[in-house]
This record gives sequence, structure tokens and C-alpha cells, in this order.
Amino acid sequence: MEFDKEVLKGYIDSMVLSVLFDEDLYGYLIAKKIKEKSKDKFEIKEATLYVSLKRLEKRGYLKGYWNDNEGTSGGRRRYYSITEDGKVCFIKSIGEWDVLKIILDDFMGGK
Repeated sequence: MEFDKEVLKGYIDSMVLSVLFDEDLYGYLIAKKIKEKSKDKFEIKEATLYVSLKRLEKRGYLKGYWNDNEGTSGGRRRYYSITEDGKVCFIKSIGEWDVLKIILDDFMGGK
């Protein structure tokens, strides 16, 4: 079923925090994990991802660092790791999402 991707707009940061919760990743892998977790229903655009990463880093929820990617032919990659504040923010967003699901189910459930 197709859906309007704009619905997810307010949840991009939470999606990014989710995939970084257990491991540090660089941009391409973050996008790949988001696509995998959505079972290929959502593919984040590169520009959208990097705006989110910059915003999350500015708020102190992520920390970026350069890795020279030794052992491969690739160049330097900027990896991102979630901070403790980022983990708190993500856990809070889970609670907010649970409330939102209940509200939406009340309006749209069974219709």
C-alpha cells in the first residue's frame, strides 16, 4: 500500500536515532538501515538525512567523527554515534508515539 511520505516528516529524527541506538554508522548505512527497518516502504532522501544529522548533532543528540576507513578503497567517512541525551530523546519519542497511536486508533480504528 502506498502512503504519503510527508506523514513521516516529523519522525525522521526518531528514525535516525533508532538506527544509531546500538551502533555507530555513516550516512549511507543509516539510510540503508532505515530502508531495511521499514521493509522497503520508506527510503530517506540524502538531503533529508543530512539535514536531520546536522540538526541532531547541533542539539547534542549525536556526535560525528571522521573514520579514515582503513582497509578499503573508500575515502574518509563521517560516522555518527548517539549520545546519552540522544538516547533519552529517543526513549521519550517512543512514549510520544505510543500516545499518538492510541489517539489515531480512536479516530481511525474500525473505519
